[in-house]
Amino acid sequence: MTLPITAPEDTVSLTAHLVRRGLAAAGSELRVRPLTGGVSNDVFWVTGPGVDVVVKRALSRLRVAETWTADTGRLDTEGRALRLAARLTPESVPKVHDLSDGYLVIERAPLTWHTWRDDLLAGFVNLTVAERLGRVLGTWQRLTAEDPALLADFADRAVFTQLRVDPFHRTIRERHPDLAGPVDETIAVMARTSACLVHGDYTPKNVLADPAGAGLWVIDWEVAHVGDPTFDPAWIIGHLLLKTLNEPRYAASYAEAARMFLAALVAETSSVHSLDPAQLVRQTACLVLARVDGKSPAGYLGPEASRRARTLGRALLQDPPASVSDAWEKLS
Repeated sequence: MTLPITAPEDTVSLTAHLVRRGLAAAGSELRVRPLTGGVSNDVFWVTGPGVDVVVKRALSRLRVAETWTADTGRLDTEGRALRLAARLTPESVPKVHDLSDGYLVIERAPLTWHTWRDDLLAGFVNLTVAERLGRVLGTWQRLTAEDPALLADFADRAVFTQLRVDPFHRTIRERHPDLAGPVDETIAVMARTSACLVHGDYTPKNVLADPAGAGLWVIDWEVAHVGDPTFDPAWIIGHLLLKTLNEPRYAASYAEAARMFLAALVAETSSVHSLDPAQLVRQTACLVLARVDGKSPAGYLGPEASRRARTLGRALLQDPPASVSDAWEKLS
């Protein structure tokens, strides 16, 4: 893959920051390479003498066709959430080296690792990854539900509203006004629920995995908050449904990944809460619809897959199954 060219001013500012924070020696000549940071951040891989890190800088206006702005203070939320997750499951997140002055500096994943999203799109469905994601998420949910003091820094949902509720739930409500009832119910349940830590972007693109199975990280915590425990699992399941629509020949594997993910999650969290099955279905439906009719549509879906995703999302809201796992039956 050819990476974009780094602007000279970025190299200067990043080098100065790392030197100022004691992460690079004065006079160091650092190599700065942009990475794909999604729509909401500038992300750089910085290397040099004694330096091999990833540096993130939040954007105030996101890289999408429609106007979409958000508070850049979300980078502080991400750094704090990574540090909390590292206390709970140190093997599941990168180490935070520094968080200051609008920059987040974190450990770089091994070059052999890649995103679970890329694997899924290629039809390689690693069920071990699915099970581990359920177990890790369940551990975070259980431990933070048992000790609310861990969540003191994550009560503010302003950025979650800016980056998730408004561009996803409220946008599809505007574009599908006949679905206002179930979408409003989904939003209302989220608003009144403060059960545990929520990652807020628990998707395959934010999972870095070792192909050999030795490690796994969950990244991109900028909308972490105290909230609804169905939100994160809905995003894994919803994306597995979207991958099914994109590549129907792997449907059985995607469905099995969803089943194993949910089973591991429930096994970890059964002592603290039961996932509301109706809310989980609604959240999944909103995610599926939002990736075709929200502010950040999934670029890999072609016209026919997008049409089927729209049909599926609407069906899940209008005629919800008893369990979210039954969503695959609506694809037959």
